[in-house]
Amino acid sequence: MESLASVIAIRLATSYGRIDAEPGACVGLPRHKLNRVLAFIEEHIAETVPVHQLAATVHMSPCHFARMFKQAVGQPPHVYILGQRMERAKDLLRNTDLPLVEVAARAAFQTQAHFAGVFRKHTGVTPRLFRLNSLSGHRRDACAQLR
Repeated sequence: MESLASVIAIRLATSYGRIDAEPGACVGLPRHKLNRVLAFIEEHIAETVPVHQLAATVHMSPCHFARMFKQAVGQPPHVYILGQRMERAKDLLRNTDLPLVEVAARAAFQTQAHFAGVFRKHTGVTPRLFRLNSLSGHRRDACAQLR
């Protein structure tokens, strides 16, 4: 019965949920504005980027921008930016021999200690352990290719 109720609810929601919206209508920021903001974030990932600066790139108020960005991306701007910084740090840890303090700086963290704490919170391991694990993974991959 619960499954049948779920199917009926989904059918009703998709059929009658938002009759005022056009099919394929954009949720949140229009695509061109979202692309501009994402490109700006990518270019300035190693810097502190306040929401008002992001909003200014698309000529919006900070509050309205934050709401529209969250609707478009599914995360508030600061959470999205932190995720991008974590991905940048992971990439640097995997593919470079940069000291951890330099990785922290390139991922826009003021100190290595702050970087290590945030990194551990998001990945479950310290940056050093992440690097060691990724290095051992590369070695295993290389050995498998030699066989």
